[in-house]
Amino acid sequence: MTTLIHFPVCTLVKHNALKRSRGMKTWSLLTLLLFTATVPQVTLADSRAPLVALASSFRDLWPELSQLYTEQTGQQAPRTSFASSGLLSTQIRHGAPFELFLSADASTVVSLHEAGKTRDEGTVLALGALSLVSLNTNAAAENASSAPQDAGMSLLKSRLENQQAFRIAIPNPEHAPYGKAARESLQYHNTWPLPGGYLLNAENAAQTFQFALTGAVDFAIVPDTLLHKAPPGLSVWPLPAESYDPVVHTMVLLDSAGSAAEQLFSWLQGTTASAVLARHGLSPAN
Repeated sequence: MTTLIHFPVCTLVKHNALKRSRGMKTWSLLTLLLFTATVPQVTLADSRAPLVALASSFRDLWPELSQLYTEQTGQQAPRTSFASSGLLSTQIRHGAPFELFLSADASTVVSLHEAGKTRDEGTVLALGALSLVSLNTNAAAENASSAPQDAGMSLLKSRLENQQAFRIAIPNPEHAPYGKAARESLQYHNTWPLPGGYLLNAENAAQTFQFALTGAVDFAIVPDTLLHKAPPGLSVWPLPAESYDPVVHTMVLLDSAGSAAEQLFSWLQGTTASAVLARHGLSPAN
């Protein structure tokens, strides 16, 4: 005898309804994930602290700028990365997610704009200056009766003429704008090229200054922006402005810049920021 098994119609209906319900839930979940992966990211990017690429000559003055910016605007302190302008430019070309770039020269910014990485050719922020420095106490003593501006370079030239061994550090001219300017000043004073073993190329301006402060070198040519907290024993001789091409500090918004970076960009052009820049040896461009 064959037994027939009957499935209640209500059970089949419930099964089909459950399948439809699960399908709708799956579709809703996929839709939510797609929406989350697109629109909310823009809002999130705009709310983050902007990621700023800074030439190393800004290292000493940036903490003061950052603190004043947060106090006056209520915004988060910018996230920062310091290096030479040339190295930062290379990182940006290769996709580094910076939103704002503060370079120590205009040419790197123009080059990035031509490569389609920036919104425009940038805004000039200020002009930089260079000084020859030494922590060597003998250098300070030899310099005592000389004219302030020429004394350091005269001492350096005298040692060269007498074939006295010494070491001088400059930022690497191949990718550091202040290094290029330092080389130009040495050429202007007829002290370039230096004999083998005399020159130490640092990675950037900040490292050059560290070499001078630790006594690793006898002389160094550094941006005045780094001299704000120079120790009392450091001899400082400003280099004549006509001995090198102007060091034009330029800032620019990258294509990926959000509203927070735009706000910082505008604030840096204001009177508060200008006063900080001036205290740290940067002069107005106009």
